[in-house]
Amino acid sequence: MPEVNTDTLIEQSFNVENQELDLREKEITDEVLAEIVKSDKLKGVTALFLEFNEIGDEGIHALVESPHARHITVINLFKNQVTDAGLKALAHSKKFLNLSELVLSDNKITAEGARALAESPIMGNLVSLWLGDSLEDEGATYIANSEHLHRLNLLTLYRNNLSNEAACVIANSKTLSRLTDLNLNWNYIEADGVIALANSPTLKNLQTLTLTYNPIGDRGAQALAQSENLKNLKLLDLFECEITDVGARALAESPYLKNLESLVLIHNDISEEVQELIRTSKNLPNLKQVVFRMGGAQG
Repeated sequence: MPEVNTDTLIEQSFNVENQELDLREKEITDEVLAEIVKSDKLKGVTALFLEFNEIGDEGIHALVESPHARHITVINLFKNQVTDAGLKALAHSKKFLNLSELVLSDNKITAEGARALAESPIMGNLVSLWLGDSLEDEGATYIANSEHLHRLNLLTLYRNNLSNEAACVIANSKTLSRLTDLNLNWNYIEADGVIALANSPTLKNLQTLTLTYNPIGDRGAQALAQSENLKNLKLLDLFECEITDVGARALAESPYLKNLESLVLIHNDISEEVQELIRTSKNLPNLKQVVFRMGGAQG
């Protein structure tokens, strides 16, 4: 990145009304972030958006050491270079007791980092967590079994090489009962994992469930359709989940999905007849949008 005046960069990126510093896609490196977090202009910032940059662990350590960090409630580091060491530094710093939203998807976080976060009482105020992309089942287990993450409303664990095992530990979690949004996209969860999710009283408050690119098949779709625990779902995303007419028909005839407003079924093998059955289903009275193909949203 060319040499920049950090005070000017902050002034240009600071939303005073919302106390947000928006530095996404600025090619920011560790060195530049270290200069930014030293500035007195950071004093009023409560939300720090750093998506799509080149920030690694040294940048995180600089943030942790900043005298202005303790008022920050939102940190978004989507698509950076943070590893477990950086996440450990955040999780162990008492400056982040007020942190409510942490986005670390598409970084270099493994089960080791997930464990540090899950075991940190400092992270106990998180309501929104995006983490990955190398947690695997072990990392998901640490999150699901955490004694501190009981405030979470939103959990995103997409593209973490998760299997049915991870789905089962989430389903059996005593911690995640407040979840309203669960994103498990781009994993390897099959029908048995979805059956566990569908049978989970822990997930009875879910309003959004996204399972894009998981091979759940018709058995998985049928389990979702027959789940009384998921009766509060408003959005169900089943993009490319190996569903045929059998599973789609079960969704159309579900006695429990009455609150569903949006349904995504792109790249599944569903006939025109069953598509129409879903569109006109009296069992889905609140369905406002159903999508069967890219660019083909329909009411």
